[in-house]
Amino acid sequence: MAKNKPECFKDAAHRPARGALLCLAMALVAVGCGGGGTDTPAGPAAGAVTGTPVNDAGGTAAPPPATPPAPAPVALDASVTCGISNFQALILQQINTARAQGRSCGSTAFAATTALAWSDPLFAAAAKHSADMARNNFFSHTSLDGRTPGQRITAEGYAWRSFGENIAAGQGSIDVVMAGWLASPGHCANIMATGFADVAVACVRQSGSTYGTYWTMDLARR
Repeated sequence: MAKNKPECFKDAAHRPARGALLCLAMALVAVGCGGGGTDTPAGPAAGAVTGTPVNDAGGTAAPPPATPPAPAPVALDASVTCGISNFQALILQQINTARAQGRSCGSTAFAATTALAWSDPLFAAAAKHSADMARNNFFSHTSLDGRTPGQRITAEGYAWRSFGENIAAGQGSIDVVMAGWLASPGHCANIMATGFADVAVACVRQSGSTYGTYWTMDLARR
């Protein structure tokens, strides 16, 4: 069944989408994920769900956790690119083409902004999360072991100051997943945010899973 669930750290909403599932998370200056939200996909008619940020307005954000030694990089091969040829160049081109143009993400206008650079640590985080979702047949920003996007990025040796994550499931091509993300205000805002400098995207196919393909885009700044 086609579903769509945009979600961020401060709020979440369920909206219908074309044939696939989408979800996002964002943390700026280490704002943590609030309670009350959910990562569990709901039906197409599900209503909005709102969470509470860890640090309310005027509070002090906790720093990101200490960065452990970086593990070995993940190979950018067919297993984590859904077998799409020239995957890295094609999706990075689409991301930076989008950022090079002013656009409205819902009611928020974004000016054209600088290009993002591909990050191997972010790719490792994205690839491992897509593989986890695909092989274990779930769709969430929270790993089955309880880790958040920020914790996964830190584990790959990336000492972030800000990060964002878009996930999607069911799309069969770069064009389709990017069109879906850019058509969704929250996902689009992550792609257009000036607070990020680096990005990576992964896609994993799994036959017999609910959605077949599982995409993760991680964005961050050191």
